[in-house]
Amino acid sequence: MTGAARGRAGRRIPGIGPAALGLVGIAAGGALAVVCLHHRFYAASMVALAGALVQGAFVLGRMARLEQRLAERAVPVRVAPPRVDQAVVLRAMLDHAPVPLLGVTHDGVLVASNRAARRLFGTDDRVLDPPAALMAGLARLKDGGRLVVRLDRPGGGDAGGAGNGRHYALSVALGSLHGRYARLVALTDIEAELNAGEATALREILQVLSHEIMNSLTPVSSLAESAQEMLAAGDAAAMPEAAQALATILRRVQGLDRFVQGYRHLARLPAVAPRQMSVAAMLRDAGRLFASRWDGQGVALRLDVPVPDIVARLDGDLLVQALIALMTNGAQAALAGPRRPAWVALWARADADHVTIGVGDSGAGVAPDQAALIFRPFFSLREGGTGIGLSVARQIVQDHGGSLVLAPPAEDAGATFLIRI
Repeated sequence: MTGAARGRAGRRIPGIGPAALGLVGIAAGGALAVVCLHHRFYAASMVALAGALVQGAFVLGRMARLEQRLAERAVPVRVAPPRVDQAVVLRAMLDHAPVPLLGVTHDGVLVASNRAARRLFGTDDRVLDPPAALMAGLARLKDGGRLVVRLDRPGGGDAGGAGNGRHYALSVALGSLHGRYARLVALTDIEAELNAGEATALREILQVLSHEIMNSLTPVSSLAESAQEMLAAGDAAAMPEAAQALATILRRVQGLDRFVQGYRHLARLPAVAPRQMSVAAMLRDAGRLFASRWDGQGVALRLDVPVPDIVARLDGDLLVQALIALMTNGAQAALAGPRRPAWVALWARADADHVTIGVGDSGAGVAPDQAALIFRPFFSLREGGTGIGLSVARQIVQDHGGSLVLAPPAEDAGATFLIRI
């Protein structure tokens, strides 16, 4: 046998030759020790026994190294999982999606990617005649964005004109799809949602308008009646008071007209038109309007006009509207509360940077768990209330760049609202 052959044989069964020799050595050493011990050659017997032990240790070490190398060369058996066609799974998932999905290829071609899209556009694959409104929407749509388009007849024709169009919200479902599509776009039918939203918005606008008009017309009507009586009496001493009442009526009617016109044209509050004005004069106007309605119902006005006067850049018409809403709520709370006499307080203070206007009442106050809810539109603590006054007042104040908050409760008062501008 050549050296190469011997090397291959040694590698084939590593360590088996030296181990066999070691076993032979152990057997020989043990036999020699027995013979020497029989003939009472004790020293020789000890040497033979020591040799057998050394051979045994060598064999055990060699066998341990052999087992270690065999364990290192062991290859674990892997069981390959069954192959799954990912494209088939993906198509099945897309087909079960209720929202129509359109694939947009890298060259801008639209492909109906699921059953809902194929049914909507009447095609098995490519959308041959996509609506212009849809293509324009896709051109503006950004990843992560959402926009609404109106499609007259999906699958053909432009939006509008036929009267049977529907609104769809376009959004990017996936940025890409395994390289086949550049984007996967979802079309969500929101026609019913929009119709419900429009009906709700119309009802809310009508409620706001009726609420604010009645809040202003009731005191204006009372002031007009008082002025008419004074003029009919012909008392010269009452003429200045009648003139003052008429001037207040004129300002309130002009402010109310601007309020209604703004709602009619924009369906929202008119834009703030600030000018330098007297805060004391604004409070007196609001006080006269309030007193003309509530004096006869047993609600007293505690008016604290700032002295010296405060001159600030404000929209007096809109702020009087906000004050009337707050004072009306306060009067209703005062009459329903336990304290007598019932009253509403109106005052103003100024510091270096801000004007603070306060409206308080003698009512029962606002419970802590309801304090966060009272500014929500159409939330009311009063039976039959519209829940509009506070939300409108806060919007007016916020349009001035200010804030309207509910102050912490006081022992001798009900609710106190603070306007800070």
